[in-house]
Amino acid sequence: MKEKKSDDYYVELPNGITKKQIMSAVEKAAADAGLYISHIGGYSRKKYPNAVHWHFKRDAKEVGLLDATYWDVKSLFWLMIRHSEPKWVKDMVPVLLRELNRQMSKTS
Repeated sequence: MKEKKSDDYYVELPNGITKKQIMSAVEKAAADAGLYISHIGGYSRKKYPNAVHWHFKRDAKEVGLLDATYWDVKSLFWLMIRHSEPKWVKDMVPVLLRELNRQMSKTS
């Protein structure tokens, strides 16, 4: 069996949340967690068509980033953290998850 190179952390999405609400919630959550969004784009177009993918960083010169993806087809939102990421990234997971959950719950 192939060893996993990353861990996924899922965020509960309220019923009926729109893509626009998610985009806004992600921006606010990142700011509240002390992160900035360094990239917004697509993610694996074959596997997850129409998905939105973010990269979060603390500092432009710092190594490492947190990844998040929203896939509207299955209404999924998750963070994907590579095992090779530096310690600060792993330490930020609970902080960003808390802020994402807080912002998502405000939309319902």
